[in-house]
Amino acid sequence: MHEAYLATQLLKLPLNIESICSAGDQLFVGTKEGHLLMYGVVVRPGQEPEVQLLRSNKYFSKKPILQLAVVPEYSILVALKEGIVSVHDIDMAVTNFPLISSVPRSKGCTLFSLSVSRTPSLTGEVAVAVRMCVVLRRKMQFYYWKNRKFLELQGDLSLGDIPKSVAWGGETLCLGTRGEYSLYRVGKGDQESVQDLFPTGRNQEPKVTLLQDNRYALDKDDQTTFISPSGQLNPKAVQWSEVPHAMVHDQPYLISVLSKSVEIRTDEPRILIQTLELPKPRLASCSGQGRVYIASNGLIWCLTMVPVSEQVPQLLRDKQFELAVTVANICDESLTDKSKRIQHIQTLMAFDLFCNYKFKESMDVFFQLDICPSHVIGLYSGLLPAEFQDKLVYPDSLPVLQGREMENGLLALIQYLTQMRHKLNNASAPATLSPQPLVDGIIVIKSKRQALQIIDTTLLKCYLQTNDALVAPLLRLKDNYCHLEEAERFLKKSQKFTELVIFYNTRKLHRKALELLSQHSSKPDSPLSGHIRTVTYLQNLEAEHIELILEFSLWVILACPEDGLTIFTEDMDTVENLPRGRVLEWLLRNARQLVIPYLEHLILVWGETNQLFHNSLILQYKDVILESNHTDAITQRKLRGLLQQDPPHYTAEQVLSKFPFDCLFEERAVLLGRGGRHREALIVYIHILGDLDMAMEYCNREKASGRAVYQHLVELLVVPPDQSQLPGVRLPDKTREPDLDAAIAVLEQHGQDVDLAPVLTSLPAAAALHRLAGFLTAAIQAQVAARHSVQLVRALQHSAHIQLQEARVMQEGVRLDMTERSVCVQCGKRFATLSAFARRPDGQLLHYSCAMGSS
Repeated sequence: MHEAYLATQLLKLPLNIESICSAGDQLFVGTKEGHLLMYGVVVRPGQEPEVQLLRSNKYFSKKPILQLAVVPEYSILVALKEGIVSVHDIDMAVTNFPLISSVPRSKGCTLFSLSVSRTPSLTGEVAVAVRMCVVLRRKMQFYYWKNRKFLELQGDLSLGDIPKSVAWGGETLCLGTRGEYSLYRVGKGDQESVQDLFPTGRNQEPKVTLLQDNRYALDKDDQTTFISPSGQLNPKAVQWSEVPHAMVHDQPYLISVLSKSVEIRTDEPRILIQTLELPKPRLASCSGQGRVYIASNGLIWCLTMVPVSEQVPQLLRDKQFELAVTVANICDESLTDKSKRIQHIQTLMAFDLFCNYKFKESMDVFFQLDICPSHVIGLYSGLLPAEFQDKLVYPDSLPVLQGREMENGLLALIQYLTQMRHKLNNASAPATLSPQPLVDGIIVIKSKRQALQIIDTTLLKCYLQTNDALVAPLLRLKDNYCHLEEAERFLKKSQKFTELVIFYNTRKLHRKALELLSQHSSKPDSPLSGHIRTVTYLQNLEAEHIELILEFSLWVILACPEDGLTIFTEDMDTVENLPRGRVLEWLLRNARQLVIPYLEHLILVWGETNQLFHNSLILQYKDVILESNHTDAITQRKLRGLLQQDPPHYTAEQVLSKFPFDCLFEERAVLLGRGGRHREALIVYIHILGDLDMAMEYCNREKASGRAVYQHLVELLVVPPDQSQLPGVRLPDKTREPDLDAAIAVLEQHGQDVDLAPVLTSLPAAAALHRLAGFLTAAIQAQVAARHSVQLVRALQHSAHIQLQEARVMQEGVRLDMTERSVCVQCGKRFATLSAFARRPDGQLLHYSCAMGSS
C-alpha cells in the first residue's frame, strides 16, 4: 500500500450531520436539526486545509435535511426537506439561502438525483443542462431546470417496488430497489425502457453511485460491480473489507466509507491502496479532483490527494505501473512533462513485464512507446554484437532466459521486430528517426537504414533459433538489410549453406555463392552436394555476369556435359539473352564436344539467323564427317539439310574456302550454287558426280536466278569443260562424253528458259537441223509471242497518252471570268487585286485561304 490521501479533521459540530455536498471550495452541511451550513475550504499544497463558515441558517428546515445537491454554474442548491424538493440561491450576494422555487408535485419525495451535463461550445463557453429525477414511493418524476425553476420533462414512471438509491448519468438512470438493480433509458416513457440487471445484496440497502467516467457502481454486500451506461456488466468486482455505507469516485480511486474506516481502492487494477481509520464515518462527497469530504455524526474530515510527484515513486517501488500511469495523467503539469513522466512509467512497466516473462505484453508496450529497437533487442543475450551490447544500460538486472522461456521470448521478439520492420519500411517513415531510449542518456539509433539492419539481422538470428524454415523467405526479400559479416557468420555456424547461397544472391555476391557451391559439390552430406544447384544458379544470372558464368560452368561441364550444356540452352530469358558469340568462342576453346549441340539448339530451337552460327555449324559438321572418314551418315544428312535451307543464313564463300577439294563434292556443289557460281556447280554434278538428274534438279531449283542456268547445262552436255573452269578441284581423267541427245531433250523441255542465239552458237556444227526442229519452232513462236505482247503494250500506252493529252487541252481551254463583283463562295467577300484564289471543279471561286481552311 502507499499513501494516496492525507486526512485532516475540518470540523467538529455540536449538531447531528444528516447530509453533505460540495463543489470547488464550497462545502454544504445539512443537519438533523434542520440547520444548513455553508463553509469555504482552501487547500494549499503542503499545508493543512483552511475552513471558514461563510453563512448558516438554523431555520432552514423544521425537519432533518435528508439530501443536498449543488449546481455551482447556476448558484443553486437543491435540497430535500420536509418531504419536498426545493431550490435555494447560494450566491454570495444573498444571505440565508433564499428559496428560488420548489417542486409542488414532489411532496412525499424520499430521494432525488440530479443529472448535470456540461457541453463546451465552439466559442469556448460551457452549456450546462440540469435534469432531476424525483422518487415518490413507487413512482418517478422527471424535471429539467429552466427559467429558475424545474419544469416537467416527461410523464411519470410507475415501478413495481420503491427505489432506495438512484443515480442519473447521460441518457440512462440506474436505480436500486430492495430486490434488484435496474437500468432505465430516459425518454422512452414505457416499461420496455426498464432493464433488470441483477439482485441486490441480502443484508443491505441498495446503493448506486455514478462514477466520474459515467459508469455506475452497484453495491452488493461487500462487493461493488460496475456497469456501463448501456447496461454492459463488468464481471470483475471490487471487494471491500465490509459492506460500504457510502462511496465516491475520485479518479483513479474509489473511496468507500466503512463502519470504522475509509478504504481506498482502484478498480483497474483491483488493489487496496490505503486504509484511513476514522471514528464512525457515514457520508462522503467529492468536491473535485483530489479533494473528498467524509462526515460522521458530528465530525467532518477533508481527504486531500498526495501530490502525484510523491505518489508515482511509491507506485513504481511497488511496481504498480498501470496505476502510476493513471495517477500521472491527473496531474496539472505541462503536457510535455506529463508525457515524459508517463513515458518513463510505461517503459519501466514494459521492462518489468519482460522480467516477469510476459514477453508479448512487454513487446506491445515497447512498440507503442517507440523505444529504440536496439535497446529492446539487447534484452536478449547474444543477439547484439558484444561491443554494442556493452553500451546498453537497463533499469535492473536482466533475467537469464533458458528453455521454454527463451523460446517464448524470441517468438514475442519476432512479432515485435516484424511490426517495427513494417513500420520503418513504410514510405512515410522518415530517413532520420527519433526513437526513445529505454533508459535516459543511452545512445539511440537514428538512421533508418541502420535500424533496419539491426532488425533484419536479429530476425535472422531468431529464426535460426526458433523456426529455420523462415530464414530463406527473409533472405529472399529484395529489401532485406541483414548485416553481411554477421549474417554470414551465423549462417555458417548453423550450417545453413543453402540459405547462405540465397543471401549471397540477394546481395549480388555471386562469386561467393558460386565458390560455396563449388566447395560443397563434392561433399555427399552437404545440402549443396552435386552440380545441379550450380547449374540453376548460373542459369539465373544476367548477361552482365557472362565471365562469371563461363568461369564456373567449366567444372560443371567436366562433371556432366549434358547438364553443363543447359547453362547455355535452358528456355529461360536470362539464358537466351546471354552473348551467344562469346559462349561459342568459349565452348570452342574449352568444350568442343558441346559446340554442335549448342549451335543446333540456337538454330533449330531458338531460330537463330546470324550467319556466324550457321557458318560455324556447317564447318563443325564438315569436321565431324572428315574425322569419321565419311562414315557418319547422320551428320552428313544434317549438313546437306542445313546447306539446302531456304533462305540460307550462311555465307557460301566463307564456308566454301574451308571445304576440302577432294571430297564432299555434293556439298561443294550446293555451296557453289549458293554463291552464284552455277557453271562450276553443274560441272561438279555432271562431270565429277556424273549425275544428270541431280544437275536437272539443281537447274529447276535455281532457274529463278537467271536464264544462264539451263544454258550452262546445255553447253556442258555438248562441250566437256577443261580444268580451268573449276579452280582447285581436279577433274577426273575421263569426263562425261558429249551428249547431244540429252542437250536436245533439255532444250525441248526448257526452251523457254534459255536464250536462243547463245544456245545455237554452243551447239556443234554437225548437229542435224531437223533434230532441233521442235526446239526451234517453240523458241521462235515464244519470241514472236513476246514481241507481239510488247507491241500491244506499247499501243495501249500510246492510246492512254493521247487521251490524257486531250483531257489536258480541254481543261486548259476553260475560260475563267473574274470581275469586281466576283465574291468568295466561302466568306462572301470580294477578291482583292492581288489576292490568291482557288477554283472548284464546278466553277465556283473562293479565296485561297478560305479553300485551305475548309479543307
